[in-house]
Amino acid sequence: MSAGLLALVCVTAAQAQSNEVPLQKKSLPSSVTDSLIDSPRVVGSVPVSGAGETGYLSQKKKTQPKKKQAQKKKTSEPLAAPMAADPNLAARNPSLLRTQAAAPEITGSISPLRRRLRRQEDEPFGPVGFYSGAFLLKPSFELQSGYDSNAEKVVNGKASWFNTVQGALLAQSQWQRHELTLDLRGAYTAYNDVEGVDRPDVQAALRGRIDVTSSTKIELESKFALTTENPGSPDAIAAVRRQPNVYAFGQTAALVQRFNRFELTTGIGIERNIYENAELTNGAVTSLADRDYTAYSARLRGAYEWTPDMKPFVEASIDRRERDLPVDFSGVMRDSDGYTIRAGLTFGRKEWLFGEVSAGVAHRSYADPTLRDITGVIFDAQLTWLATGLTTFKLNAASGIDETSVPGASGVMRHEARLTMEHALRRWLIGSVSAGWLREEYEGTALVNDYLRISAALTYSLNRSLALKAEYRNEQFFSSSPGQDYTANIGLIGIRLQR
Repeated sequence: MSAGLLALVCVTAAQAQSNEVPLQKKSLPSSVTDSLIDSPRVVGSVPVSGAGETGYLSQKKKTQPKKKQAQKKKTSEPLAAPMAADPNLAARNPSLLRTQAAAPEITGSISPLRRRLRRQEDEPFGPVGFYSGAFLLKPSFELQSGYDSNAEKVVNGKASWFNTVQGALLAQSQWQRHELTLDLRGAYTAYNDVEGVDRPDVQAALRGRIDVTSSTKIELESKFALTTENPGSPDAIAAVRRQPNVYAFGQTAALVQRFNRFELTTGIGIERNIYENAELTNGAVTSLADRDYTAYSARLRGAYEWTPDMKPFVEASIDRRERDLPVDFSGVMRDSDGYTIRAGLTFGRKEWLFGEVSAGVAHRSYADPTLRDITGVIFDAQLTWLATGLTTFKLNAASGIDETSVPGASGVMRHEARLTMEHALRRWLIGSVSAGWLREEYEGTALVNDYLRISAALTYSLNRSLALKAEYRNEQFFSSSPGQDYTANIGLIGIRLQR
C-alpha cells in the first residue's frame, strides 16, 4: 500500500514538472522590457553581477560587428587545417591555441599606419632658429653683389660695382611671464669704383615687458642706430672723403594699465643724436658739433577694445629738442618744442588683416624768431593684408618733423609711404614688387624734394637654411631746385644663410 502510494506521488510530480514552463522562457511585454533596459535608474541600480534569469538584461552588451566576426573566422582558418592533419600539433605547440583564440587586432594583417598631415606653415621656408637657455635665436647672414648706375646719388654721378654684407639676429625669450626681445640688424655697402660713398647701416632694439599683474605691465625699450647722410641730400657735406657717421641712442619707458576694455598708456623717452666730424678731401676736418642734440618726450595713449580684432585709440605727445650748442655755426638758435595728436585703429586678425593705421597733426615751434613754426598733417601705418593664401600686401607709412642745417629752413616736414606685394609662385619661389615715395619739405624755403623708388625681387629657397635672391631697383630724385634731378638703376644678386 505504501509502495503504491509512493509511486502515485512520483508520477504526479513528474507530470507537474513537464507541464511547468521554465522560468527563463517567460518574457515580459516588450514595452516593459524596453523601459527597464533604457531606464538609467533601473540599469544603474542593478549591478553587473546581478544579471539573473528574470527575462531582462541588467546591462547592455555590445554586440561584436559582423566584420570582426568574419575576421576572426578568417584568421582561425589557416590554423585549422594543420591541426586537423596533425592532432598532436597543438599538444606539441600550445601557443597555437593561444594564437587561435587571440583577438583579431593581434593576429590580423597589419595595415600601414596613416601618417598625420602636418599643418601648412605661414612661412614654409622661414627660419627655424635654435634655443639657447630660455631664448629662441634666429640668426641670418646675407652677401650681395651688384651694379649701381649712380653710386654718388647726384646729377651725372659715377657708376660702380658694389658688395653688401648683411647680418641679423632675432632673440626672443620663452618665459611664461614677462618678455625680452633683441632685434639686431647690420649692413655695410662698399663701392669698388667710387670713393667716399661706402655706407654702414646698423639698427638695434632691445625691448622688455614686465607683467606686474594681469592688467598692469611695464614696457621698456632701448634703441641704437648708425647711418650716414645720403650723398645727394641738402644736409650732406660736400667734398668729403666719406660721409660722416650719425649715431642715435634712445630709451623709452611706459606703463600700461588695463581697465576692462579700456587701456591707458603713459610713457617717457629720451633720445641722443651725435654727428661725427667730417674729413674733407683736402685733409681739413669740419666739426658738426652744432648738429648734436638731445630730445625729451612724453606721451599719453588711450585705447578701447571695440571688438577682439579692432581697437581704436587716441594718442597725444609732447617733446623738446635741445642742441648742445644753443647757437649753431650759422648764428641760429635751433632749440624747439613740439606736440603731436593722432587717432587711429589697431587691427588684430592675424589670418587676414593686422597692424595699425593712424592720422593726426604735428606742430613744432623754434626758439629763434627767424625760424618759421611748422604745422602739418601726419599719417602712419604698418598694415599687413593677407589677400589670398599666396598673395600678401604690406603698407608702411610714416610722417614727422626732422632737423636740418639748411640755411633759412626751420625743419623738414617728412612724409613717406611704401606698398609691397608678395606672391608665392611656388612655396619655394617668392616674387615681390614694391613702390615707395618720400617727400621732404624744407619749411621756410621753397625747397621740396621727392624720392620715388620702384623695385622687383625674386627669392628662391633651396631649403630652410639657404636661399638665392635677385633684385632690381629704380630710384628717381625730383627737386624744386633746378638741375638737381637724377636717376639710379640698381641690380643685384645675393645669397642668404639663416637658421
